Amino acid sequence: MQGAGPCIVGSDMFLHAVQRAAEQARVVFILDEVMTSRLAPGGLQSLVMPLKPDLTTFGKYLGGGITFGAFGGRKEIMAVYDPRNGKGLAHSGTFNNNTLGMAAGYVGLSRIYTPEVIKAFNQVGNDLIAKLQAVSEGTKMTVTGRGSVIGIHFLHDGCKKLASIRDRHDDAALKELFWFEMMEAGFWLTRRGSIALILGTPQAELDRLVDCVKDFLTRHDRLVRL
Repeated sequence: MQGAGPCIVGSDMFLHAVQRAAEQARVVFILDEVMTSRLAPGGLQSLVMPLKPDLTTFGKYLGGGITFGAFGGRKEIMAVYDPRNGKGLAHSGTFNNNTLGMAAGYVGLSRIYTPEVIKAFNQVGNDLIAKLQAVSEGTKMTVTGRGSVIGIHFLHDGCKKLASIRDRHDDAALKELFWFEMMEAGFWLTRRGSIALILGTPQAELDRLVDCVKDFLTRHDRLVRL
């Protein structure tokens, strides 16, 4: 996913092509799941079978609000960092070995963000994406993302299926207007248009977001209509 896209999801075909290219070049295939590991119990890679990265990176929410970063992967690669053999590769870092972050992350995944909760939460996100796409039909607005990670775009051509940031032809002024008016309505989106749903958000509040977006599009019909 191109996080700064915002939230433009790589197609299964693209991800498999990258994996094959890495295998053919005999280089390490690394997936960055800092944003997308929240989308399924096994991360986004588990939804794109048979995707098997050599290494995967993690971070952010997994620390339960504490500064956090981690990576893991194939046994033979991770063995390079094993200090027990006396030849382990050093991996220094400002926030390494943060036991509070590890404890918070463990509790978060074992007691709060369980596999069942992950599936239900991301279905809520998929439903929200579908509703936003429906109300924006025929306008410059389009919605990208997957599950609980969502991107809002205002495009001159109104393209509904963005494959890459290179295909994005922004109406920057309209996007800025949307950001200000959503903030005025009580919804905090990033300025570039990304939304990371918060666990426990009432359905009524998500429905209110859809209504506010619909009102915005109606109010500025002259600007948003294709």
